[in-house]
Amino acid sequence: MGDDDRRAGPAQPFYERVNHERIRRGWTQVKLAEQSGVDRATIHRMRAAKPQPDTVFALAATLDIDRDEALRLAGLVPGGAGGALPSLAEDPEVDELLARLPARRRAILERFRDSERERVRRLREQAEAEAAEAGRRFKELVRIEVEESE
Repeated sequence: MGDDDRRAGPAQPFYERVNHERIRRGWTQVKLAEQSGVDRATIHRMRAAKPQPDTVFALAATLDIDRDEALRLAGLVPGGAGGALPSLAEDPEVDELLARLPARRRAILERFRDSERERVRRLREQAEAEAAEAGRRFKELVRIEVEESE
């Protein structure tokens, strides 16, 4: 196993996508850091550790990567079939299986499902809030750049 294999972390796919998009644009790592506002060291750390959502959003916005795809690639949300985010929505098959369990075990699993639904809801709210903040920061950056260039 090489050094790269030992350092690869859950966000490695996002790191690779970011590098691909950076190279496709002919940008250096310094240029990517300047354009995204994300420190080069922070980008490099994505190889071994999950980045913060605001880091993912900033890089995704800079490189025109779909936000949901970026979150999946960065390991911040699980991937789903067909690129859709998975859901803990009612599922008749799961409900049928739950009905076959003793009441005590069924109640434990239903509480677990409820807590996971709440966790996913909070993650989505956080992601939306951070995306809005990233958009506001980017808008302000563009405004400053326009004012300075005039």
